[in-house]
Amino acid sequence: MIPKRQMARELVVMAHLYGCEPGSNGFTPASQQMFSCQNLLLTQDLLRDTEPALAQQVCKLLQQTNQQGSYHQSIDRRQIGFYPLINELGAQSITRIIANLTAMGTLWLEQSPPQRHSARPLKQLLDEWIALGDWLVHTAAVH
Repeated sequence: MIPKRQMARELVVMAHLYGCEPGSNGFTPASQQMFSCQNLLLTQDLLRDTEPALAQQVCKLLQQTNQQGSYHQSIDRRQIGFYPLINELGAQSITRIIANLTAMGTLWLEQSPPQRHSARPLKQLLDEWIALGDWLVHTAAVH
């Protein structure tokens, strides 16, 4: 078991590595990059059948966010910082999520005929995950 003092020191080092600073409710990115909890819920739903373990990780993160967050704020307005998201899921899981969502989009486009307007929510979801991945790569390269 890691002593609390050592764990706290490691969290500060990780926060610095990812360009984050201590906030009032945990570590939040200095740039205030946020991820929509509504999109986490959608991601969980989409991954439930094909990647149940990954969907469970997202579910656990949502439960933690709900416990820490404001209950009077609806799920479509709640957000989580990039750092807590990366800390909970890890870079490999984020890569797997992006790959699975990309595969779903590819399958959807192969259907005959694809309806462009219904692809918008999946594209927006994928864009948010890619932005998180880009942020992770950029901040890791800087530090």
